[in-house]
Amino acid sequence: MVVYRLANRDYIMDLTGTGGLFGSGRWHDKGIRILYTAESFSLAKLEVLANTKSIPKNYALIRIEIPDDLEHKELNIEDLPTNWNTFPHPKELKVFTEEWIRENKYLVMQVPSVHSPYEKNYLINPMHPDVWRIKILENRPHDFDSRLK
Repeated sequence: MVVYRLANRDYIMDLTGTGGLFGSGRWHDKGIRILYTAESFSLAKLEVLANTKSIPKNYALIRIEIPDDLEHKELNIEDLPTNWNTFPHPKELKVFTEEWIRENKYLVMQVPSVHSPYEKNYLINPMHPDVWRIKILENRPHDFDSRLK
């Protein structure tokens, strides 16, 4: 499986989940190491734009290969509380992630995208023992079109 991640160029190669230590997201509380990725480049872009107030500068894209033989946990919309897609983010979602990380059974957890519910985001647990098996296939600068905001 190939997933996509957009982040600031200064941190794009950091796959240790350091960003999760400094800020919360829909699926985690501040202090949790985690990587957010998307099933497509366009979804990764949409996720970034939905979470920034202005056009992001100094960004890069990486394509990450996750070996197909690694099973992943799946959360479907039917598994989630009815308010899963609201803001502020429901605390219940973070419980799913905390349990997944604590169990440490799966490297990846598939979750639906709030912004495109037919598409999936993939959370990566950088503390999982199989994290060394993921591979960066591509790293390239990405400039956002100013018309997007």
